[in-house]
Amino acid sequence: MSAEEITVGEDPAFGNEYFLRAEHLSAGLRWMGFLRGRFEFGTLSLSRPSLNLVRNPEGRWNLERWLPPAKINVPGGLPAVYNVARALGAPANHLTRIDIDDGRVNFKIIDEKLPFALTSVAGVVEQVAPGRWQVQLEAAPWRSGVALQTAGTVFVRGDVAGTSARLQPAQFHLHWSDGSLADLLRLFRGRDYGIRGEFALDATAKSGNGPVASASAPYGDWSFEIQARATEIHRWDLTERSDNPRMNVNLEGLLNVATGKAIAHRIVVETTKSNLRGTASATISANPSWEVRLDSAGVQAADLLNWYRAFQPDVDEAVAVNQYFTGAMTLRGWPVQITDAAFSSEGGEAKIPGISSPLRIGAIAGGRRRDTLTIEPFRVAYAPNAARGESAAATATGAAPAGKRRAAGEARGAVNVGFTHDFAQRAGHISVDGHLDRVEDAIRVAQAFGRMLNHGWELTGGATASLHWDWNGVTPRHWNGRVDVANAELQAAGLNQPLNLTKTSMVWKDGLRTATIADVDGLGANWSGSITEDPVTDLDGSAKWRFQLRADHLDATELDRWIGPRARPGWLQRMLPSLLGGSPPSEAPNEHASELVRRINADGELRVDEFTMEKLKFQQVRAAGSLDDLHLDVRDADAQWAGGKVHARLSAKFLPRPAYEVTADLDQVNLAQLPAPARTTERFAGTASGTVHFTMQGVGREELLARLTGRGDVRMRNVEFKGWDVDASVAEGEPRTGESRWASGEGTFTLRDRGVVLAGLRLESGREATLVKGTVSFGRDADLTIQTTSDGRREIRTVEPGHILKISGPLDIPRVSVENMAAHQPAD
Repeated sequence: MSAEEITVGEDPAFGNEYFLRAEHLSAGLRWMGFLRGRFEFGTLSLSRPSLNLVRNPEGRWNLERWLPPAKINVPGGLPAVYNVARALGAPANHLTRIDIDDGRVNFKIIDEKLPFALTSVAGVVEQVAPGRWQVQLEAAPWRSGVALQTAGTVFVRGDVAGTSARLQPAQFHLHWSDGSLADLLRLFRGRDYGIRGEFALDATAKSGNGPVASASAPYGDWSFEIQARATEIHRWDLTERSDNPRMNVNLEGLLNVATGKAIAHRIVVETTKSNLRGTASATISANPSWEVRLDSAGVQAADLLNWYRAFQPDVDEAVAVNQYFTGAMTLRGWPVQITDAAFSSEGGEAKIPGISSPLRIGAIAGGRRRDTLTIEPFRVAYAPNAARGESAAATATGAAPAGKRRAAGEARGAVNVGFTHDFAQRAGHISVDGHLDRVEDAIRVAQAFGRMLNHGWELTGGATASLHWDWNGVTPRHWNGRVDVANAELQAAGLNQPLNLTKTSMVWKDGLRTATIADVDGLGANWSGSITEDPVTDLDGSAKWRFQLRADHLDATELDRWIGPRARPGWLQRMLPSLLGGSPPSEAPNEHASELVRRINADGELRVDEFTMEKLKFQQVRAAGSLDDLHLDVRDADAQWAGGKVHARLSAKFLPRPAYEVTADLDQVNLAQLPAPARTTERFAGTASGTVHFTMQGVGREELLARLTGRGDVRMRNVEFKGWDVDASVAEGEPRTGESRWASGEGTFTLRDRGVVLAGLRLESGREATLVKGTVSFGRDADLTIQTTSDGRREIRTVEPGHILKISGPLDIPRVSVENMAAHQPAD
């Protein structure tokens, strides 16, 4: 007999969906039943069946409605039995085998359909003896909305009693193999936690009326044993290692299906060198809960290090930790809560490559008190090998004084570390307090554990720290506290020499950093001031900085020695990737040095008592500006120069090709103090004011001068020129010694072709006027003409025949000549 599209309806108490559905059903009839006058099935085959298992609010499953009541009173005073049909003499069903092919089992709690199911269910349920059935099934775990790759296969073997006995006694063995940890977590949590490894599970469940069942009250008639194994545990983007952690978990306990309560009277968790033992209880109902009591825990720090290596890259292979922890705790709920805890360690040591002596870790004690989990501050210290050797020798001989023994055994560094977390407030902190004679050792320890602290800088010297890593469940975790550095050296990417940190500190407040510079020598100057992180980040999330800095003296030549590319040509290329948090040079050969500047976003004010750039000397320099995305904007700068004042603005874009734009206003500049050869400046006196605006592009001095263009105007007062009497020289047609004086002057000029072009500089003294035109190159070569007029007016209609004074050649030793000039009429 066969049928298509079979559907078995559901009890309305468990919902409106079907109980069982199959695409095809075939049944074989027993011929012996016909001979007895009965209609009996022998074999039943289901193709692509789908079964819905539903649990109602009372905690009962829909499958139970297909079973007879647990106990009934049979008419005639017979004892209570399970087999109703047999007790009443009703005809018995002789179904002997059920075949299942490509089935599916869905799970539902009240009206909520669970996202996971069993698919590809296949196997057989066969009657091996009257009232005893053997089950052999296999299935693949599945979860909706999640792509599982290697979830493994679940095999179920066992035997149960018939439905008339409510399937009891029963015994099952489950084997889950070929599964991955990633898919296991995806299956139960619906997301990828980035954990990789292999997973296997074996479980045995028994029920019945034997001694185990009697001892299980009130937890029910099911006893279980579970052995779970996980191997090769590691982070998804790290390669497998021979020391990747492995873990075995064994549970033994009892389960009451009707109440949904379970108890594990024995839990054992084992790793390579550690183990945890305890008990557990759980409720699998509409409001699930669980609790684990670990009564005995022994953990080796070497195991913890292997777990750390499996999830943290770049941990040095030579790092070794030797320490043993014991304790007990109670865990419950999700997220996991620690309700009781107590643990301790007598101390240990850690060996770090690059540090000659081991780190001594002091005794550790901690636990939960009321709502607070606390680890009392413990000491981590180390000392040089020589000091420890001297101390040991002094102890052996007894000859050294006590003071000397204490000095020999002094620690090179000691840090106290503590931990506190308040579960009620969801807040806590990790404290770090101590002093190191060699702060580079702390950086080396962090690097050995895969944590690079010095991205592009190297710090040597002593440091004192008082820090807290704080969290409160609302704002992001952040640092608070300070680090004081004294008599240290800082080598930073881009600098050819180290900075001498005589006295400076770094302060963290709510995660924001402030560097307080009290006394730092570098770049040829002594520095002071502060650099503060702005609470508002850049658009890409990078830090913005505010600075207030002061230097006593800066020299452009000295700056070139500090930051110029000539010294240590490969150093910046080597340090830059680590500064930017990227790959080493071998993996990132195309990194450019300009990337260093591109990532700087700073705004503030710089003051310099004296700034020298070749022959230009500025005093009391103040510049306010910003540097962001390779764009330097000096929006306001002023200084004292040549007895006067300079006010300037600068805009510089460094990519794709460096370009600069400068506007400067000069006020009352003393001509005698201009940067020129002494023999030239000694001849001039007077003041000048004016404005200059110029642009330039390129890299290097020569290209910048070649592309320099601009214009400006100048206004002069009380100008004097010693050595020549210009008016007499022009009038008489030959150079005359003496002095020239002008009450005022003004003119315009342009900058081009590597020189200054004077369109017309007019110097006036009463009714006398002197006109200067021509060019002066940046190489100090001149080609000037000077003529005079006595009409006192700017527009000359008629000029009497006279002479023109011509100046050419180097300004240090110019050639002076006088030429005749014919009279010009307006129509000429």
